[in-house]
Amino acid sequence: MVKEIVKLGISIGHDKLFFVEAEEWNGKINVTSLVQVALPKSFDFTIIGDQEYIPQISKLIDSSLDNFSKAISGANVCIDRRLALKKHFAVDKGLADSDVRKHIEWELEQLLVAPRDEYNVDFVHNTYYDSKKDIVVFAALRKAIIIFVREIFQKSRLAINMLDLDLFASIRALNAAHADHLSGATALIEFAPAGVNITCLLDGHYAISKELPTTIDGKKFDSLPIDELVLLINNELQKLTENVEENLRAVEVGRVFLGGEIPDKFILDEFQKIRPDVTLQRVDPFRDVHKQLNIESQKLIDDHGEQFISCLGMIL
Repeated sequence: MVKEIVKLGISIGHDKLFFVEAEEWNGKINVTSLVQVALPKSFDFTIIGDQEYIPQISKLIDSSLDNFSKAISGANVCIDRRLALKKHFAVDKGLADSDVRKHIEWELEQLLVAPRDEYNVDFVHNTYYDSKKDIVVFAALRKAIIIFVREIFQKSRLAINMLDLDLFASIRALNAAHADHLSGATALIEFAPAGVNITCLLDGHYAISKELPTTIDGKKFDSLPIDELVLLINNELQKLTENVEENLRAVEVGRVFLGGEIPDKFILDEFQKIRPDVTLQRVDPFRDVHKQLNIESQKLIDDHGEQFISCLGMIL
């Protein structure tokens, strides 16, 4: 007999906490509760080490636990990708991981602004069908940030089971929800208060990504006219696609998913005007998971379920 497991995923966003609770039984997920809570101030580099802010977030986490199973004692947590230093590079197909690690260390020597022992580093080595190269993406996260997040949870009723970046959590959720639409080149565009995140995937695997800044030409990105914002995003997407073609294989992006805090309900229409050859849709991370939700949780999915993509990815 397989025991039921209750999981909790938490995404620490720029200005909100997102929670998804689910039961897992025989490998199947049943989502049972969602919660979204505003943070008192932005979770970015400026608050790392702020000892007065730690109990404020801890209390928010503990107060949110009233919405979940009493059996939960730990959570899988993801944080904003912008808190980490990331880089990707192409390598010869089949390159040994030992050689990949050597190359990463060389890259770190060029990139890090603090001593190497102040960072935790992890990487993903992706291979692709019929491609010229493999792609390695690594992330270097300051240990001070990891310690700060762990201190938050040490003062709460939860332990951290796993810590990840929202970038990789979102990719997991996209693959679980839309696996039938990820053949070839696709893109996931996520809108956040800190800026626009663009990720290109090849056959569902990470190929390249870019984070656009909060302020563009002196204007906050979400205050730009929608046609200007879409044109800017499309230009960046085209550059990323050219990089994929250079390193992997000739591709045309066939489908674009929009997620996060989408700034304008007409953005899909505007995007379609300049990319009539592309299928555009809001990401629906909960489309293929069973759900038993109260009215409040169901409303969160109905109103903006796409904002929970990375949070759901932490329990998959």
